[in-house]
Order: sequence, then C-alpha cells, then structure tokens
Amino acid sequence: MSLAMTLSEQQKNFFDLFGYLSFPGLFAAEADAITRAFEAVWSEHGSGHHQQPHDHQRRSALLPFIDQHPYLCALLDDERVEGIGAALLGADFNYESSDGNYYVGDTAWHSDGYHRPAGYCSIKLAFYLDPVGRDSGCIRV
Repeated sequence: MSLAMTLSEQQKNFFDLFGYLSFPGLFAAEADAITRAFEAVWSEHGSGHHQQPHDHQRRSALLPFIDQHPYLCALLDDERVEGIGAALLGADFNYESSDGNYYVGDTAWHSDGYHRPAGYCSIKLAFYLDPVGRDSGCIRV
C-alpha cells in the first residue's frame, strides 16, 4: 500500500490550510545512507558555495543537489516520496529541481519564492538530517 492511499483527508486539509506536512521518522532506516550521500555530494563540490568550504557563519547551498548522486536521485522513485507527491499534487506530478543546504542559525519561514501560474501547486520535500528536538528543527512557531 502506498502512502498516497494512506494520507487522510485531515492531512490533506492541513496541507491546504498551513502549507506543510511532517512525517517524522519516515526515512529513519535510511537516514545514515542519506546523510553519507549528502556529505559525499558536498565533498565533491568543495564542501560549500563556489568550491569554498562551509564556514559555519552563513548558509551554504548547492543546486541542483540530488541529481548529483545516484542514491539520492533514486529516492525520487521511492513509494513514500511518490505517494506524498501523488496524494498532494495528483498522479501526474513532475519533479522539477533540488537543492542541498547547510543552514546556520535561524532561518525565516519562506516559500522559496516560486511564482506559479494559477491552478498549479508545488511542494518541496525536505530531509532534515540533523538531530532535532522541541527547541530546534525545521518549524517552530
């Protein structure tokens, strides 16, 4: 059974209202392999922006990201990723782009600034690879 079949109407309504869903532990078994692949991509690109090492003072980002590693790219076909995309966007959704980031400090909530034509919805799937707790992590209001 794919995740698309298990997303509840409540989850879909929550997404429509608040613009996000959280699936803690969804890839827990793969976390080490995803982290190793993530670090391999960074290492192959000088570990930061423009072949400069990440300085732990400001955010570093690489685009595109998952496309540069076979394991990460294969996650696009994982039934959990496929299921989330299909449940929220429809079975004919399409992958567009990826990015990898090392964040430093607080990061303001943002929508990535994409401007879509009317009638088009997009989602961003994020893997948070750092240990997080109540006072740290992706979304705190």
